[in-house]
Amino acid sequence: MSPIFECKTYNLYEYHVKQDLGSDEPLRNIGASEINFKIVSSNQEADKLESENLKFRSYPTDFNYGLTTYTRWLEQGATAFCTFVGTEFAAIMWIVASQETQDRIKDRTKAPGVRVNYANHEALSRGVWVNPKYRGLGLYRGLWLHRYTLRNRDRHLAGIGIDLVRSCIDLWNRTGMDLVRSVGSRQYGRAREWRILLWKAWKETYM
Repeated sequence: MSPIFECKTYNLYEYHVKQDLGSDEPLRNIGASEINFKIVSSNQEADKLESENLKFRSYPTDFNYGLTTYTRWLEQGATAFCTFVGTEFAAIMWIVASQETQDRIKDRTKAPGVRVNYANHEALSRGVWVNPKYRGLGLYRGLWLHRYTLRNRDRHLAGIGIDLVRSCIDLWNRTGMDLVRSVGSRQYGRAREWRILLWKAWKETYM
């Protein structure tokens, strides 16, 4: 049962997409013969991946609540950027590229109400996760598979005209904050969110 009153504080980060496009870090030997990167924008595409034994919608990550969130996010217009080691699900990050999709996700979940100027070539990042089996393989305090997924994601985003990605990290999530800073994200503000029963409010303060 959800609490009657809840207050959370977040750090707000921005990441300039084109800053990492020239980076071609060599693939690290992680004991796998094949690394697959996939961009998934619909459940039909996810069905096709599953027919190839590349599954992610049914994986119990920190964000896939009830093993249904990923299916809903695809239905609502979000795009998944997935990395597989062989056929094993290894990393994922999501991009929301429109206000309509953000509103749909926010209405169905407890998603933070980050302000994003989609008309100015901005997007929102959600649900970054790396399989615990592959953590500790990082560069620059980040996770190698996260950086690999990020690099391929950025090439796609630059190709569709997105210049800036915004994200928010709960203050308790020190690992998440270290991770976004390690790949060049800059904190630009802080946000507070209040919930009282069905009423909720979001306030951003900028640096």
